[in-house]
Amino acid sequence: MTRNLIASAFLALSVAVPAHADQFAVRLDAVYEGANPKLLEALKISEIESFSEDGAHYVVVDAPNDAYVEAFVLAIGRDAMELNALDADWSNPVMGNLTISQRLGFFRSIECEFCTS
Repeated sequence: MTRNLIASAFLALSVAVPAHADQFAVRLDAVYEGANPKLLEALKISEIESFSEDGAHYVVVDAPNDAYVEAFVLAIGRDAMELNALDADWSNPVMGNLTISQRLGFFRSIECEFCTS
């Protein structure tokens, strides 16, 4: 009985606690033009911003982890060239006061098994 109660409590807690999202920046092979909102909802991804800088194209997203980002990239039909974690909140108003080139300094390259470069 105690085991069942503990297992039930653990299951209820894991369902009730929302997943923590992290911010990722993906350098893509082409300009990103947005995704279907239902796709984003299904993948548990939120778009923050997309931009181009020095001929490179990026999309910044909130996602539970990099596996969700991989599914997103595959679903939008683009090739990922590089995956970065963000060391600062991209949507913070203070970040908005910086130029894109300054904000790129907050990118931290992470291992990307699905990137083509």
